[in-house]
Amino acid sequence: MAVFRRKEPPKMRVRTPAGTAKILRAHLAQHNRRVLALAAATLIAALAAWALLYIVCCWMIVMAIAIFDLPLHGVPRHFLLVYVVAALCGIGVAWIDQRVAPTTRLADKKTPWEIFMEFLLAVPNMTLAVGGTLSAWQSLSHAELLGAAELLHRLSEEKRVPMSGVRLQIQDPEAAVRILFALQMTQVIDAYREPNNEFWLRLNALRPSSLRMVREDTAHA
Repeated sequence: MAVFRRKEPPKMRVRTPAGTAKILRAHLAQHNRRVLALAAATLIAALAAWALLYIVCCWMIVMAIAIFDLPLHGVPRHFLLVYVVAALCGIGVAWIDQRVAPTTRLADKKTPWEIFMEFLLAVPNMTLAVGGTLSAWQSLSHAELLGAAELLHRLSEEKRVPMSGVRLQIQDPEAAVRILFALQMTQVIDAYREPNNEFWLRLNALRPSSLRMVREDTAHA
């Protein structure tokens, strides 16, 4: 004789800010691993480009010696030192160029000089991109993680929060900036501006499923 058991309603677990902070810590760690991998790949590509450029320069010197019958028996012994100094100078020029004119390379129309400088500074800019990639590294203290988790729970309940209202929840302005920057950098929240020029925060629709603050989707029988 078959025995039918009454089906009990699923029990929903409500995540606490402390639990969300642990998940957020793991999310930041995963983000930082991707940052390190990308920085390492960029560094390897930059070193390979510098090595290839050195080989091309050596080949051009040998060709010049053969064509113009120069009184040299090969690549000068100190050419490597000269090449390193020139590379460092190129990196310095690229760094100054990025600080002085950070938006000129985004223009639709460029002068022949700008195109030439982009070609000349391609490898130095690639080298500087390593530092730019590492700047995406995010690290929050335990207290900041709890503050970020509480903000995420508030966004889940209110759907959006004015940027000015964050200061009421996170008293330390520097901590608030670090938290907001980390959450936006890791695509957990979005910031947008309304026609009245007021900035608002909302949860990013593409955030990881583990950081969806609505009552946990997993049900337990």
